[in-house]
Amino acid sequence: MLEYDPLSPELIEDPYPFYAKLRDEQSVFWHEKLDSWVFTRYKECSEILRDSERFASDWRRAGYEMPEMDHPSLQVLDPPDHAPVRHLFMNSLHHQDLDRIGELVASESADLFRQRAEAPSFDLVADVARPVTLRAVTRVLGVDTPETDSFVKLADAVERGMDAGLVPEARQPAIEARRAIDNLMESWVVDASGPGMLGHALRGRKELDIPEGTIWSTARVLFLAGFSTTVSAAANAVLALLRQPELFARLRADRLLLDTAVDELIRYDSPIQGTSRACVEDITFGGVRIARGQSVMVLIGSANRDPERFSTPDALVLDRKPNQHLAFGRGPHACTGTLLAKVVLRGLLSSLLDLSAAPRAAGPAHRELRATLRYPERLPITLRATPEGQSHE
Repeated sequence: MLEYDPLSPELIEDPYPFYAKLRDEQSVFWHEKLDSWVFTRYKECSEILRDSERFASDWRRAGYEMPEMDHPSLQVLDPPDHAPVRHLFMNSLHHQDLDRIGELVASESADLFRQRAEAPSFDLVADVARPVTLRAVTRVLGVDTPETDSFVKLADAVERGMDAGLVPEARQPAIEARRAIDNLMESWVVDASGPGMLGHALRGRKELDIPEGTIWSTARVLFLAGFSTTVSAAANAVLALLRQPELFARLRADRLLLDTAVDELIRYDSPIQGTSRACVEDITFGGVRIARGQSVMVLIGSANRDPERFSTPDALVLDRKPNQHLAFGRGPHACTGTLLAKVVLRGLLSSLLDLSAAPRAAGPAHRELRATLRYPERLPITLRATPEGQSHE
C-alpha cells in the first residue's frame, strides 16, 4: 500500500507522479494522520464539491460543535443559508471595474520589472507578485492597502495553519494571525457610498437580512484567500513557463492564447492542493463506507491531472478547451474570487510578455514544507539578456 506523506520532500518538489500512482492503485483511502478519507480522481472529487447535501462545508451539520462561528462566513455556510451571501458578494464583485484593476496590475508589474531590469536577480514572489496582488485585492474591497511585509507575515501564519492536521503546532500561530487581521480590518474606514466590494456588500446586506458580522467574516476570507491563492497561482504559472521557455515564446507570439493559458496554468500546478468536507450521513461513496461526521478530502492537485478527464494531463496545453479544472472548487462553494485571481494573473503575465528580454531562472525555486497551498515561496529570476555563450539553464 502506498504511503501518502504530503510533507515529504519528494512530494513538496513534485507531487504529480505520486498522485498518478494513487489514482491507479488506491484512488480512495483512509489517512490516519489526516483523520480523513482521501479522494484522488476527478469524478469523485467533482461530485463531492458539488454535493453540499451529503458533504458539508458547515461542519455543524455533521454533528461538530463550532462555538467560534458566531458569524460564519460564506466559506463555511451551506445552502440554503449560503445562497444570499454568495449572491450579494458576487453581485458586489461584478460591480467592480475589473478591467481597470487588471490594467493597473499590468502597469504596476511592468514598473517593478523595469526597476529590476538590470539586477543580477530578484525574487518574483516578494518583489512583484505579493505587492501587486495585495493592492489589487484591497482595491476590489475598497480599503487601504496595508504594508506588504507585515501583512505577508500574517498571511504566512494563516497559510501554515491550513496544515494544522499534519503540523499541530501551526494551529495557534494561525489563530493569532487571524486575530491580528481582524484588528487590521477594524481599522478600515469603509466608504459606504464608494465603489468597493465591501461597501457595496454592507449597503446590500439589509435587503437580504444578512448579519453585518457575516459580511466582515466573509471579507476576511476574501482578503486572505484572494491574496494567498492569487500569489500562489502567479508564482506557479511563472515557474512553469520558465521551465518551458518555448511555451513562453508561443504566448509572446500569440497573445490571444492568454485567456485559455491562464486557466491551463492554474490547472497544471494548482495553488490549492486539497480541501475537506464533512460527511452529513452514513453513505457508500466511491466504493467505501463513510460514516456521518467523517472527513473527506478532495485532492484537487490529483484530480486536475486525471487522464480520465484531461487528455495529456501532465502537459501544459496553452489552448486547452474545455478546461473544467477544480483549482477554484466546483458547485456552491466555487471560489468567489476566481475572476479576480484570473484578472491579476493575466495582468502580471501580460507585463512579462511585454519585456524586451524573456525572464530566466536565476537560481532554484525554494519551497517551504506546505501541503495545502502549493507554490515556490522564493522564485529568483533575471531579466538580463543571456550573455553570449551562456546557457538558459
